[in-house]
Amino acid sequence: MIGTAMMITVIGQHEEANQLDAMPWQVDRLENGSLRVFGLTLGKTSIQEANQIFARFGENKFQINTDNDGKQSFELFTHYDDLLFDGLIASIKLTYQIDHEELALIYRSLTTPLTKQKTITLPIDKSIEIKYLNSPIASITYIPSIDYEFNSIRQYFGPAATEKSINDDLQIWDYPKMGLQIFIYDNAPDQFIYKPLK
Repeated sequence: MIGTAMMITVIGQHEEANQLDAMPWQVDRLENGSLRVFGLTLGKTSIQEANQIFARFGENKFQINTDNDGKQSFELFTHYDDLLFDGLIASIKLTYQIDHEELALIYRSLTTPLTKQKTITLPIDKSIEIKYLNSPIASITYIPSIDYEFNSIRQYFGPAATEKSINDDLQIWDYPKMGLQIFIYDNAPDQFIYKPLK
């Protein structure tokens, strides 16, 4: 069933997209403990190298998150749309590995709107993009264009260490040996988030 859905997803207008052989369940644990997925090594592969692997430039954004106590955290990321993984269209989000002080400097250089939204995403200046091109990747978020469904996830990734139901719309499945958390939504695209092993 999922194979059929993958084929339906691939339509003529996406033929120009770069075809990638790597799949999200193909996670390599290197001798030094690093994780590699989609040809990207967490903490080592740079954003510039990722552009070469995906044969395109991602769209760079700065994100401001505010928690319930009013504390802010920052994230610089690049986003690639319409990548083809063995015929399946997906998006990839890569966060930059930059320390909080550097992120705070970027934040102070931006004009932020007056809003009560807890998450704000802003475009960044080209000079900021160029300055941090050689930053390594801190995390990878894979967002497929179709739902894998529970049985397909278990088939491809194996049984999860834990499966937590957060609410009626969200489950989180943990695969700690792969540095992976899968956020399974009922009413939104699923997200596969890879982070370095602790």
